[in-house]
Amino acid sequence: MGVFCGRVFFYKRSTMMNADKFTNTWAFLGKKGFRRVIGSDGMGKHEKAVRLFSFVAIALAVCLLTSLYFFRSEKVADALETASERSLLHQNFLSLCSTNAEDKSWEYIVIHHSATEKGNAAEFDEYHREKRGWKHGLAYHFVIGNGSHSGDGEVEVGNRWKNQIHGAHTANMDCNRVGIGICLVGNFEDGAAPTENQFESLVNLVQHLSRRYDIPPSNVILHKQVHQKGTACPGKNFPYDKLKINLMQFASNKGKDIQQS
Repeated sequence: MGVFCGRVFFYKRSTMMNADKFTNTWAFLGKKGFRRVIGSDGMGKHEKAVRLFSFVAIALAVCLLTSLYFFRSEKVADALETASERSLLHQNFLSLCSTNAEDKSWEYIVIHHSATEKGNAAEFDEYHREKRGWKHGLAYHFVIGNGSHSGDGEVEVGNRWKNQIHGAHTANMDCNRVGIGICLVGNFEDGAAPTENQFESLVNLVQHLSRRYDIPPSNVILHKQVHQKGTACPGKNFPYDKLKINLMQFASNKGKDIQQS
């Protein structure tokens, strides 16, 4: 009886003072071993494990979704960049090379490099106008970018071409009067060769101009081959032999087309 009263007294006191303590004490007195599952904070060990597992799963899911988002963004960016490069390499040369004046009788195509790592037609035009004092600005008729300040392989058209004005790209004015000047951005003497896109655009442009003005491959020359003071332009790393092979193949196919017609 004394023990029972003691338990009842403890029950009442626990209820009044601390409900959590009462719950744990009752569990211990009424169901031995149950407290091994119930902690002092009232949360079961299994419940803690489930909550921990859920938290980890949610964190992993968030990381996965974030990775997929950025991976997809990179793929979209790469696809857009590839599409942009493709459009540069397949420019409409008929439209690009249109002029605002009567065509001159061009006989030569002269290849140059800018001897700079970066640049574009606008920058060279400003330099030639302000530093060289040339009235018509940009010395070349065309500039092909390397991806620095214009697209990689992008063909830019100068004012001299649009208005069919002689170039200022060599020190030989006789050559300037009949020679189309094409400049590739880059230093092919001290640096690397032209980019693949630059070279492909150059081949396409030269083929178009050769067809339009009936310029033979032998008249597609390098700046350093012009009779003038010495220059290394367009540099020892320019793939001239590769260019000649492409032009000879083009000329051969052109001849076959004429015979068939």
